Amino acid sequence: MDQMFIHYGASYYDPEKFKPITNDPYFTKPQGGLWASPVNARFGWKQWCEQEQYSGCDLDQWFLFTLPGANILRITSVDQLEGLHRFINTMIGNYWVLLDFEELIRGGVDAIWLNLDEEVAGRDPNKRLYYELYGWDCDSILVMNKERISVIDDGKDSRYFN
Repeated sequence: MDQMFIHYGASYYDPEKFKPITNDPYFTKPQGGLWASPVNARFGWKQWCEQEQYSGCDLDQWFLFTLPGANILRITSVDQLEGLHRFINTMIGNYWVLLDFEELIRGGVDAIWLNLDEEVAGRDPNKRLYYELYGWDCDSILVMNKERISVIDDGKDSRYFN
């Protein structure tokens, strides 16, 4: 079975609410898309919310989905950021990597999976990947192409959390 992802804050997927991706010239994350975490993430969105005592998301509402046939760019190291489409904002300088998400979509990328779970396992002890993409606080995926989303559960089946 394809990798399952979980989106918190809604009990079902409404494609009408999916906003197209647009670059944000002042931040490492774009506007739009659908954010989620792998169901089996050791440090996904739910764990981050609990650790940070963040109450801006209803963790009791969620849905599961897969991305069959999607071109997923999986980032597990800072080295993988080299050569990716990016733009430079002189105000931010070299502190953060600002990816050109709009260009990545035009190039056929359907989703970007930042796998910080690898970092937790000791692959990046200095947390370089975390700091270069500051704001992607946990193991997460940004779905940029809504046509690839295949919902498999509307938040009622707890068997996926064994």
